[in-house]
Amino acid sequence: MHAMWKGTIQIAKFQIPIKLYAATEDKEISLKQTHTVCGGSISHLKFCQACDTGVGMEEIRKGYDLGGGNLVELSEEELKGITPPASKTFLVEQFADEEDINRIRLKKHYYIGAEEVGEEAFRLFQASLRQSNKIGIGYITLRSVQSLAAVWPLGDGLVLSTMLYEDEIRPMERIAAPANRAASRVSEAHLFVFNQLIHAMSAAFAGSKYVNRYDIALRSLIDNKIAKLTPMERIKDEPELQRNANLEDLLTSLNTSLDFVKNESDVFTQSDFNQTH
Repeated sequence: MHAMWKGTIQIAKFQIPIKLYAATEDKEISLKQTHTVCGGSISHLKFCQACDTGVGMEEIRKGYDLGGGNLVELSEEELKGITPPASKTFLVEQFADEEDINRIRLKKHYYIGAEEVGEEAFRLFQASLRQSNKIGIGYITLRSVQSLAAVWPLGDGLVLSTMLYEDEIRPMERIAAPANRAASRVSEAHLFVFNQLIHAMSAAFAGSKYVNRYDIALRSLIDNKIAKLTPMERIKDEPELQRNANLEDLLTSLNTSLDFVKNESDVFTQSDFNQTH
């Protein structure tokens, strides 16, 4: 697995060299957009609504919309001036109890790998977090963007998760609540029965049990479409090696390909001979 970031975790004067690896990946099937008339690919151009024409990046400016057609323009130089300096250090500013960090705050996750020279410090840090039930909080710069982040233990390793800021989380109180909370008390009898239902449906979580049903249906639809294509519409068949092929299968496939090339060569040579005689 390729490391997407290398740097250090700094806790006061204590440093741990680390690597970050993407912990998740998008498996969504990508569909291509084409022009109904000619089948050409659709490009996503920047388009000016006033001029009714496409524009290049060199013709685009950035600004904050004040409303009423008024715009405060911001130059690239001005934006660069306030961009946080690039840093390869995740500075832990504080530790917090695990229960204090609402899971809704966590955005994107990265596995933390230890460098060989700092493996002992890494293990010590991981064990300390696990024993104390703490999470480290600080700032990290990834791909030129500074993010609030948390480092927390998972299994025998560590995970770094970028976080939402306070003003990015909508308060739950905004959701409509019962008009009369006092009158909406939960019945002990109903609660007992509901707890029994939850207990009866409880089981150890197995992530592999839950599959992407839409993805499976889409793949099936695509496979069925491919199966109905005529030979001329399909991609030209080429010698194919099975992923799990053993050495004998590999040798057979190579010999078959070699025989094919030799036969093609013999046919070509015989054809040349007939033309010259």
